[in-house]
Amino acid sequence: MRKSSAIVKVDSAENWEKAKNYIPDNFTIIVYEFEDNSPMVKIGDGIHNVNELPFLSRRQEVKEDTLIL
Repeated sequence: MRKSSAIVKVDSAENWEKAKNYIPDNFTIIVYEFEDNSPMVKIGDGIHNVNELPFLSRRQEVKEDTLIL
């Protein structure tokens, strides 16, 4: 059986912008907390600095005939 665990790091967007030397491990979940309480998430890859990683996108619209698994 494969064991898994998640590492989640949460901080303000302002503090993440200051983290110029932090390279999150592969699959580390990075949560940016913005002042309006709207969190955004990045996933570490073990290579890129946290500021270079893209945010996960949110689906804005789902069509009725679209099956999402």
